[in-house]
Amino acid sequence: MEKRETDKYNSNHRKVFYFLNILFMCLITMASLAMSAILFARLERLRNETKIEGTVYTDGQIEKIKYEASEQERNRILLDIQSSFESGNSTISMLRDLFPGDLVVMWEGRYYFYPVDRNLRKNPFSATDFKLTADGGMEYIGDNPGVKVNRGIDISSLNGEIDWEKVSEDRIAFAMIRAAVRNGDGELEADDMFEENMSGAKSVGIRTGCYVDLDAAGEEEAKEIADFVLEHLGMTQQEMGAPIAVRVQIPDNSSSLSGHTREEWTQGVKAFCSTVRKAGYEPVIYSNTAGFHMLLNMNELEKFDKWIADYGDYLYFPYNFRCWQYSLKGTVNGIEGDVALDLSVSVSE
Repeated sequence: MEKRETDKYNSNHRKVFYFLNILFMCLITMASLAMSAILFARLERLRNETKIEGTVYTDGQIEKIKYEASEQERNRILLDIQSSFESGNSTISMLRDLFPGDLVVMWEGRYYFYPVDRNLRKNPFSATDFKLTADGGMEYIGDNPGVKVNRGIDISSLNGEIDWEKVSEDRIAFAMIRAAVRNGDGELEADDMFEENMSGAKSVGIRTGCYVDLDAAGEEEAKEIADFVLEHLGMTQQEMGAPIAVRVQIPDNSSSLSGHTREEWTQGVKAFCSTVRKAGYEPVIYSNTAGFHMLLNMNELEKFDKWIADYGDYLYFPYNFRCWQYSLKGTVNGIEGDVALDLSVSVSE
């Protein structure tokens, strides 16, 4: 009887002991979880304060890291500059390499930086997609089968008499021909060779377009220039096959045009292109990278095609374009002297 009571006591004692152990372990586990949560919250707060993910730093450590990073970046830039000069690159080439997010242009000895506008349509080409050929032509060597290119020229009466048959044999597909120029009295008149060049090119199957300088920045003046060109065309857009271009070039400081604002230039270009389009022709805007960015609001001209002047086989202009003037010193059979060479570019989906 006594033994049974002892066994019963021992059995109850063990049950209480086990219960207390389990309760103690549960309390330890809950305390551990609570502590972990508190530590995690503190780490997250410190991480957010320091803005350095995954590691907690003191203010002194952060300042040291910032200094070392700036020194490393400074040394990298200095090495890039040194390497660029040693390889013979020009200053503007070096700056363009150092600032890939900007368009760097030079005008009258000064360098200007324009951020690349992510809202404008970009062209799909890389720096190695084009190559100059031995005969001075340009060819596309990229891997997009949808890219089609054609060789072209832009000429005026300054190029003299042209043997269009020989020009055609030299694989020239289109010609942009000067339509008008200002005379000594400041009045517009047709280029002396305009009609002859238009009909000569057309007779051998070369597509024709024309161009004129925008030498007045106001809307009314721009419309008058467009109307003058349209009156002297004598061909429909279908008969021509190439667009009507308005050339925009940065004026010298001595020019009366130098005082016009970006807005005035932009409105003039829009007026010219809208007048041409309303008459049933295709407009295109000609300029170089500097002209497009120093004179015009590009975001207001997105609906019009661009004709970019950028010389050599490296196209720096990042935006969508229709035609590329890549040389002013080309040679073409049937034309004496230097000829401006162009490439029309189309990309099918």
